[in-house]
Amino acid sequence: MEEEEEIWGDDRLSLKAKGIWAYMKSKPGNWDFSAKRIAMESKDETKSVQRGMKELEECGYLSKRKLGNGRVHYTLVPESYVGIEPGLDKSSLDDSNGYKYGR
Repeated sequence: MEEEEEIWGDDRLSLKAKGIWAYMKSKPGNWDFSAKRIAMESKDETKSVQRGMKELEECGYLSKRKLGNGRVHYTLVPESYVGIEPGLDKSSLDDSNGYKYGR
């Protein structure tokens, strides 16, 4: 499986965990993540977000580090990537002569 498709095809993860990962991936690199903050910006409760983040951590998509002040710092694993759609066998943009538009 190609790296960019890895998380979307990972059947160990719930859709909730994949959604949390996509949310985190959409934020700037220096964003300060917390389950409580993510929950405040969604319909999920903090415990639910924590479970999704735990899934991501257990599957290697998220790392966490406890800071000296008791806070936890979360970081997406650098190899994680989103933004490229899975390849299709035949594009709807292919013409009958086999020319592929926009590629």
